Formats: sequence, structure tokens, C-alpha cells
Amino acid sequence: MYIQSELSFLCRLVALKSAKRHHDWLEQQGVILSSEQAIAIAAVADKGEMRQGDLMGLPYLASEKSKVSRVVQGLVLEGYIDRRDDIHDRRSKILTLSEKGQMMADMMSQAESNNKLLLSSLLSNEEMSSLQNALEKIAHAM
Repeated sequence: MYIQSELSFLCRLVALKSAKRHHDWLEQQGVILSSEQAIAIAAVADKGEMRQGDLMGLPYLASEKSKVSRVVQGLVLEGYIDRRDDIHDRRSKILTLSEKGQMMADMMSQAESNNKLLLSSLLSNEEMSSLQNALEKIAHAM
């Protein structure tokens, strides 16, 4: 039991510190985004376009429809996301990144690259590969 709680603690700590470093770098660039907004922008950037309802299934994003709607509405009002009706399902909305949103996605990608550079300066390629393999084995086993 001890190894599970220790491993969970370490993984959470690394994730939190990585997210904070990412957020701090963006803030230095003059960008203020909530974690939910950043997740939504990254998801839309990754897919090119997606249904608003599909955001509810993303890890780390609130699964409540009203919360997702507020996050998306804020991003639309701030000009990061364009939202249109789905021609095949009038109840559904299609999300795409605006030009401003794509610039934000690019900045977020740069922040992620900065985190990867830090990790590569701390761990060799072999250590990184071993760590990733070990964590994947643990994740699949649980």
C-alpha cells in the first residue's frame, strides 16, 4: 500500500510542478488562462475541430455540461475559439480555433517544449525511456 501512495504522490507532484511551470511561462508572456481554458484550446488544436460536447470526456476537464459551456463561452468571447452549428445535428456545436486561438496554441506548445527541455537536462534518454516504460506498465496494471 505504501508504494502506491508514494508513487501517486510523486506523479501528482511532478504533474502539478510541470503545470505551474507551464502556467508561469505563459503568464510571463502576458497570457492568463485557466487550466480548463488551456485544456480546451489544446484539445481543439489537436483535433482541428471538435464538438463542444466532446470536451466533457477529456481528462482534467469538468464533465458538467454547464461548466464546459461556460469555459467555451469565455473562449469564444475572448476570441480564441470560433463556434458554429453542426449542419448534421442542430443541437451540437462545432469548435475551431480562431487565428488568436492558434497563436495561443502555438505559445502553449512552446511552454510544453520548455518543460521537455528541462526534463531532458535532468534525465538521459535511457532514464526517460525507462521511466516512461515503468509508468506505462503500472498504469496498465492498475
